[in-house]
Amino acid sequence: MSAMIMFSLCMSVAAVLPLMAQPLSLGFCIMLYSVLSCTCIGLMGSSWYGYILFLVYVGGLLVMFAYVSALAPNNFFTGLGSLIGVLFFSVLGLSYGVSCYVIDQVAVVMGVGDIGKMKVLSDCGYGIVLPSGVSVMVFLGLVLLVNLLAVVKVCYYQRGPLRPHLS
Repeated sequence: MSAMIMFSLCMSVAAVLPLMAQPLSLGFCIMLYSVLSCTCIGLMGSSWYGYILFLVYVGGLLVMFAYVSALAPNNFFTGLGSLIGVLFFSVLGLSYGVSCYVIDQVAVVMGVGDIGKMKVLSDCGYGIVLPSGVSVMVFLGLVLLVNLLAVVKVCYYQRGPLRPHLS
C-alpha cells in the first residue's frame, strides 16, 4: 500500500511539472520527483538500486539547474496558481493509487491474485527493471548521457555563455 501511495505521489508531482514557471520551483519539483520515484523503486525492489539511481539523478539535476538558475532572470513566485494545480494533481494521483490498491485486493479475493498483482506492478512502472525492460533502461541511460554532454558543451569555459567579458 505504501508503494502505491508513493507511486501516486510521483505521478502527481510529474503532472505538476508543466505548471512551474520559475527555475527554482521547477528544480524543487524535479528533485521531489526524483526522491519519490527512487523511494518507490526502493520499496518495490532493491533499496541499493533506488539509492544509486537517486545519486545519478541528483548529480545531473544539480549541474543542470544551477546553470539554468544562473541564466534565468529573478522572478517572483506567483503562489496560488501553482498551489491549486499541486492540490488537484495530488488528489488525482492519490485516487489513482488507491484505485490500483483496491483492484489488487479484488483480484486477490477473486482468486486471480498473481494476475492482478502483475497487472498492478506493470501499471506502476516496475517492469522497467525486469530483464524484458532492459532496453528502456539503456534508453534512459543514453538520455542522461546526452544531457551530461549538453551541459558540458554549454559550460565550456572559453566559448560558453558564462565566459568573462573582460578586455
